[in-house]
Amino acid sequence: MALCMMAALMALQLGADAPGGVYFQAHRGGVDEVPENTLAAFEHAWSIPGAVPEMDLVTTRDGVIVCMHDDTPERTTDAPVPWTGKRLKEAPLEEVRKWDAGKKFSAAYAGAKVPLLDEVFAAMKGRPERQAYLDLKDVDLKALCAKIHEHGLERQIIFVHGSPKYCEKLHALYDGARTMTWLSGKPDAVKARYKALAAARFPGLTQLQFHLAVRATEPEIAYEPDDAFLAEAARTMREAGVELQVRPFAFTPASLRRLIDLGVHWYVTDAPKAFSESVAAAVALPGKP
Repeated sequence: MALCMMAALMALQLGADAPGGVYFQAHRGGVDEVPENTLAAFEHAWSIPGAVPEMDLVTTRDGVIVCMHDDTPERTTDAPVPWTGKRLKEAPLEEVRKWDAGKKFSAAYAGAKVPLLDEVFAAMKGRPERQAYLDLKDVDLKALCAKIHEHGLERQIIFVHGSPKYCEKLHALYDGARTMTWLSGKPDAVKARYKALAAARFPGLTQLQFHLAVRATEPEIAYEPDDAFLAEAARTMREAGVELQVRPFAFTPASLRRLIDLGVHWYVTDAPKAFSESVAAAVALPGKP
């Protein structure tokens, strides 16, 4: 019951203007539309009704938590030699802050810096509608929790980790902590892992994400796991106080409408603005009788 109340509170904070009550994780802030893991990306996601930016957390050599997905800065920044191939935890903050994290994506974002977690949290403080997924790549949990408590963001954070067992640890960090993990791979493997979690009543989880493979594109997109499995999973999870989130690797308004009718109200996307437009179109379609 407490988890159901937390999910309802989160939806309320995200705003009633989310089309059809649909919410979605903006992967790395919206990797297809903005330079990933930058303040510009997070602001982009927060500007879209129903979107929640996901950010990856790593730690510099001097113990400062910053946002970056990769172990090294080579792909997303203009870090010079010798730093291109070095891991973030080998670089001091003073050096990291010299790098441009925007211009490789587009000249329009030149000058964007690798953001400090403190900067992100400052942009969230006092704004309960600004939620965030924190994907913990390389971070000290004690230091992270101290920052969450310092900014009063306990109800605005969803912890993300690839290990359900680790999510149990995260769920115990403080009262009301929310966690998400994902199931990917071949459909049979997704189903098997899901059934094991369901049998244990989803310990330590408040959201569980499925990666949806595209089984067919004609006459309309069909997914694997199939509709019957998704509908049953959504119902079972909701009864347990857990939200099903899906990542459809291809979609149309019609396929999203079908997923919504199955009871799926949480998604993940690389292109939050485009996804939001497809959701609006989906909601405008006639639903299942």
